[in-house]
Amino acid sequence: MVDIIKKYKLDKRQWTHKGFHGILHAYFPVGEMPLNIFKKNYGDSFKITVFFVGKDYIDWYWNDEDMIRLRNSAIKKTNKDRFFLKKLLAAWLGKVHKFEKIFKPITAEKLGKLSNKEILSLYKDFYEAYIDEYSLGCCLQDPFSMHADRFLEPAFRKVLGNDFAKYFVLLMSPVTDSFINKAQLDLYRLQQVIAGNKKLLSIFKKNKTEDIAKILEKTFPSFYSKLTSHSQKYHWLQNNYAKVVYLDQRYYIEQLKNLISNKVNPSVEIKKINGDLTQVKQQKAKLIKKLKLSKELKNLISITEVFGFMQDERKKYVLISNYYQKLFRDEISKRTGLSKDQMDYTVYHEMSDLLLKGKVNKKALADRKAYCLCVQTLKGWEVITGPEAKRVYDRVFKIDNKSEKLIKGQSASLGKVVGQVKIIRKTHDMENMQQGDILFASMTRPEMIVAIKKAAGIVTDEGGITCHAAIISRELNIPCIIGTKVGTQVFKDGDIVELDANNGTVRKYK
Repeated sequence: MVDIIKKYKLDKRQWTHKGFHGILHAYFPVGEMPLNIFKKNYGDSFKITVFFVGKDYIDWYWNDEDMIRLRNSAIKKTNKDRFFLKKLLAAWLGKVHKFEKIFKPITAEKLGKLSNKEILSLYKDFYEAYIDEYSLGCCLQDPFSMHADRFLEPAFRKVLGNDFAKYFVLLMSPVTDSFINKAQLDLYRLQQVIAGNKKLLSIFKKNKTEDIAKILEKTFPSFYSKLTSHSQKYHWLQNNYAKVVYLDQRYYIEQLKNLISNKVNPSVEIKKINGDLTQVKQQKAKLIKKLKLSKELKNLISITEVFGFMQDERKKYVLISNYYQKLFRDEISKRTGLSKDQMDYTVYHEMSDLLLKGKVNKKALADRKAYCLCVQTLKGWEVITGPEAKRVYDRVFKIDNKSEKLIKGQSASLGKVVGQVKIIRKTHDMENMQQGDILFASMTRPEMIVAIKKAAGIVTDEGGITCHAAIISRELNIPCIIGTKVGTQVFKDGDIVELDANNGTVRKYK
């Protein structure tokens, strides 16, 4: 048997971890996109990607050597060429547009009418466009964001001195709305329409959720059309790499009913969201001018802003892609007789043999679902299952549980709070999240927004200064500490902790 550790020199490398709720099929392209396709787009690339899948949970590892090289390259290019970021953003947006043109016409009904060869051809176009845009939206951004504590913090500490904690978070703050904020603003605008029409408001107050859509279609077709458009625009908000949930009209009717019953003033909320962003922009610009920063430090701030925008938008397209990938999997499942669970543990490159030749190893799929390791390089890929996959994880990647009562990380949003720990690894973990709990996660994802809105604070194992947790905690104005490495291992559900983002510490509270 080939020793996987020796073959890929896994024990000779340093790794940066991420954790996700995910399945093999949906996550496989994430392992492929940093390699040859990124090399084609950028001229350099990652040399290897590694991830494990067990019980629909992904443990992903970036190679530190590649991260450092690519990060330094991006910083050097930005310092040398003042148009580098603008050109990078334009190139990525072009690829996003190409991807949109491919996925927007796809429906389950249309897939059902295609031949096997036509489905393969369409999936090929979809898959290649997806990893093409993903590569430019991730492979420089993650190395920059996730290692901020290694290079970004030290650079600004020299300038900010004792004011570091006070000013660093502001300097790293985004200057554009996240897609979650945009979705919320659009929902408030729908509520404004309702609030301005007594008959419409009465329909939402007096009728059950399941009846409102039919009533609206008959009596308020214009508003019904707006509601339908909103659902089509944001149906993917709660998707992740494992689950796809289509947020239909009924879901958004329920959201609007809740806003109305809770007497939320949409105009006030819209003004607050827009005002908060405007205030951040103004305060940030004023501080930068006051500090008289060097060109290099200003460039680091510019990179943070551009990469932060790209990172947030890229996540949006991940959630959208996961919906369409499931459409493909479900249609192929019907044609091949494989269950949906079995399809979850296939990979894209096996679809041709599966559809055209009927070739499939069901035992291998079952073994993958139980536990597997996927290694991808510039030369190819392989999936390892069984005891060997577990051995590799235990030997190289496993971190023993810590017994510390205090941990440290990066402050992403300032503040101090005491609360009960709630650890979220998968979607169903959010069900027991209570108002005022402190949310602990490997890293937060957009689909966690329902739980995040209940949180008094956020603590993550991973994540960078432009990560989702950093962005959303600032928007919600709750304390957040990222990059603790071991937060979800040191603490357990129900522990009472003090989250002190002013000093970057989390400790058990007596």
